[in-house]
Amino acid sequence: MIIDIMCKTDRFNLSIVGHDFINDCCYGEDFSNWLVAELQKKQVNATVICMEDFGWVNQVVMDDQVYLMSIAGNSDDNSQCLNYGQWHIMLEKKRSFWDVLLRKNPLTKSESILIVLTDILTVEGFENITIVD
Repeated sequence: MIIDIMCKTDRFNLSIVGHDFINDCCYGEDFSNWLVAELQKKQVNATVICMEDFGWVNQVVMDDQVYLMSIAGNSDDNSQCLNYGQWHIMLEKKRSFWDVLLRKNPLTKSESILIVLTDILTVEGFENITIVD
């Protein structure tokens, strides 16, 4: 199960395609670096892993639980603010084969990592913060 935190901001690049992009929608490196640094300030073990064909992938470890945290963004195509758009922070909890098979230890909206992430986004003034499972 993946939980998606959606939010809007103009703080990060959504308008300039990087020379190293796998394709034209690999935005999120600056957002990933910023969010990982914010998590680390809160004593959460987080690292940027790599670019993917949709955005950026990071690893987060909190409360002895490992999460894959993917970042992707889409511009609203606003000519007045080219970097304004919708961002997605997609979380997937690492679970054992048996946990998946037996439907144990699923990712839920009440987990600490979701609370920490939404608090960071709220304090920093992100708009339209929504959690979708």
